[in-house]
Amino acid sequence: TVQLAEIRVAETEKLALNTSPDPPHSYCHFVDDGLGAFRDRTHADTFLSYINSLTQDLTFTIEHPSPDGSIPFLDVFIHPDKSTSIYRKPTHTNLYTKYTSCTTTASKDSVIRSLTRRAYRICSPQHLNHELQTIRHICLSNGFPPHRISLIMDQIHRQHHTTSTFQSLASFNKLIKPKPSLSVTLPFHPTLSKPIKRILADHDIAVTHSSSTSLRNLLTQTKTSPPSHLTPNTIYEISCQDCTATYDGQTYRPIIDRMKEHERCFRLSSAIDTSTGNIKSAPAHHAITTGHNIDWNNISILKSLPSRSHLDLTEHAAITSRRPAMNRTDAAPKCSSLWNPILAKIAATLNPRPSDVSFPQYTSSS
Repeated sequence: TVQLAEIRVAETEKLALNTSPDPPHSYCHFVDDGLGAFRDRTHADTFLSYINSLTQDLTFTIEHPSPDGSIPFLDVFIHPDKSTSIYRKPTHTNLYTKYTSCTTTASKDSVIRSLTRRAYRICSPQHLNHELQTIRHICLSNGFPPHRISLIMDQIHRQHHTTSTFQSLASFNKLIKPKPSLSVTLPFHPTLSKPIKRILADHDIAVTHSSSTSLRNLLTQTKTSPPSHLTPNTIYEISCQDCTATYDGQTYRPIIDRMKEHERCFRLSSAIDTSTGNIKSAPAHHAITTGHNIDWNNISILKSLPSRSHLDLTEHAAITSRRPAMNRTDAAPKCSSLWNPILAKIAATLNPRPSDVSFPQYTSSS
């Protein structure tokens, strides 16, 4: 995976920097790219030979600055005077989402917005205007209306020239804005998505859109599934060994992390938050108040979901249909009654499977 590759490269680079008799003056790293400051080419080539001598399974290569002293690093072009601008590879086609594409207006606007924000964050003042003109040309070539380009670029310009007081006020307004009680993801449709989103907003439901299923999605799988105990975005079930009571819950983190919290609450007898009086762990509270034993080594995953936005509704369906005795109805997710007709259908998709979460200190006889 990318993460393991980065760890391996960083480990080798750190070893070389700490043990080299003549390391670079400075060095920065991102995934498999590094940028170092050396006295001259000989110094750089010597360090390259040294770092390659430390490992047999990795081979580092080097790119020297051009004759004028400039060098690219990631999407940053460093000029001889140490100023910066945007770097694009010679093979870059300037092809982005076409304005005629069947996708949301927000997705189209994000092309202009992301390119403009990158320009303001990376470009030195003397290179900024040239980059903004390049962005305008790129967007026009992808079919974006000139007035739309100007509108969004002007918005970004104002954001970067707004005083910190107004920026803080805008951030505060975002924080205090009430969040919708439920979020759903629906396939995008060019004519239906906008009215559906408006109708659901009246019922306190936020809508995000996904692309439709493509042949590529059906035929390829580029990511491997994580081990069961590391599965995120799950609806899980915890059972009691001494009675029929169960607890159905949700977590957007790896399930092992949430189970450790439940077990810790039981082990430390801290199922209730003393400052608020709220129950932190219903299974731990059940075990402590009844003297029963929780089956810590047989926790089930009822369903793993593609994203966090599906958790509340699926947990609501699980609690409504399965009626787990440990769950408190006042703490269950609050979902609009509009979903009631399909709760049974959602609950029918729940299929318990082992979570592979294990707590060796608890045996079957405990």
